[in-house]
Amino acid sequence: MTYLIGADVGSSALKAALVHPEQGVVAISEQTYPMHRPHPDWAENDADDWYRALARAIPEVLSSAGVSAREVSALCLVGQRDIAVLLDEAGRVLAPVIHWTDRRDPEETSALYDGLGREALIERSGTLPIPGLVLANLTWTRRHQPEVWHRVRHALQPKDYLAYRLTGDVGTDPTGPTRSVLNDWRTGTWSPELCAAAGIPREILPDVRYAPWEPRGELGGTAHEIGLLPGTVLVAGGGDDPAAALGSGVIDPGDVSIGTGSSMSWRAVDSRPRFDPTGIVGLMPHVVPDRYLHEMVAVGSGTTLRWLRSTFGGALDYAELIAGAREIARGSDGLLCFPYVEGATVPVQDDQVRAAYHGISGHHRLPHFVRATLEGIAYQYPALLDVLRERGLRVDTMTISDGEARSSEWNQIKADVLDQPLVPALRVEAPSIGAAILAGLGTGAFSSARQGVDQVVEVAPRVEPGVQGTDRYRELRRQWEEVRADVFPRFRLLVS
Repeated sequence: MTYLIGADVGSSALKAALVHPEQGVVAISEQTYPMHRPHPDWAENDADDWYRALARAIPEVLSSAGVSAREVSALCLVGQRDIAVLLDEAGRVLAPVIHWTDRRDPEETSALYDGLGREALIERSGTLPIPGLVLANLTWTRRHQPEVWHRVRHALQPKDYLAYRLTGDVGTDPTGPTRSVLNDWRTGTWSPELCAAAGIPREILPDVRYAPWEPRGELGGTAHEIGLLPGTVLVAGGGDDPAAALGSGVIDPGDVSIGTGSSMSWRAVDSRPRFDPTGIVGLMPHVVPDRYLHEMVAVGSGTTLRWLRSTFGGALDYAELIAGAREIARGSDGLLCFPYVEGATVPVQDDQVRAAYHGISGHHRLPHFVRATLEGIAYQYPALLDVLRERGLRVDTMTISDGEARSSEWNQIKADVLDQPLVPALRVEAPSIGAAILAGLGTGAFSSARQGVDQVVEVAPRVEPGVQGTDRYRELRRQWEEVRADVFPRFRLLVS
């Protein structure tokens, strides 16, 4: 059997996984790139960074595993769904890619959503209209960069842009339109009505042409640029969050995937779509046949920890940073963190609020701030679990994926706060592993998603909540919520 490669285009890094259908994951590569911030509250990606990262990552996984390009049968790309690369008629990138964590002109974004009608947007798209999504970013470009806008011929998600670079094909899968607020969840494609109301030409958005597990073509001469050979199959792929769910084994009703990258995402699987008229639980097709994902996204969580590390962490990596908090008692000696560096979405909402540390005392050191940040993110978990159950979704197995799954300290905090057992994915590169499973489905290496999961996905032992930790955190979370109500009186509580 030949090898499969899955690659995930993330906010700050592209990760590639080399997978053998019988041996599982044999090599991983992570290639980082910067998030550009030309002005306060702006966040932009350079689309060329993604292509350069892919061209470094694939040769690296092949070299580290001692595998030749001729042994690779398929490549599958997955990536962020919330952003769009703007291309002209010749396929040239017209402008930096406005990232979904960008918070430029929040009042303008709020006025846009109010004018279109938030309830109408939710009813059609199944998505809570928040800043940073495709509709808001395209509208900003149209209003503020008319010289760019009149040249736009394509607006492609990152993985579809890379597919275009590699094959010239313009298209997407049913997960592509989700979280754009320009989609129709019932039809699984773009909404002509929303596009017309917002003044966004439908023709610049890629047609939904492939299921995530279907081939979209073969690589031609450009294959050499990324270390592969012409004839390698390119499988369509999908969004990073559904790919992360697949790559952590979350494919059956009752399975829930939790991941904290830049934001915190909860993804609950069901066999049918459950539309939430409040928009708190977003709806999208899974990258697995006959499955749907119900998603909540809390922005600012992972980026708060990233800000703390980049500002005060010095040369410490995340593992070292979190390990230092091990010595700090539950409650961080009275220090509280409200992790809202990019606003708040769920379980409370305020697009313009920003993060805060409360209760700083002279004895507090960096480990206190780290633990307070981990706890502040975890304190949001119980309300999100409640809303899934209130919407009638089963919650059986809760799996932790992404980089946070590496931290036994943080996993224990979350299990204690939730009073629920958690299953950490042993390999944290879940989206790229999910992409590799899709590559296997597209080429027949796997007969089903279940077979792919059984062959490839590895999980660590379950993390059980501790009685003392659960009791202590129940009280600490109550105090945290009381202070939050005082510090952020404008917060709109979305869930009980």
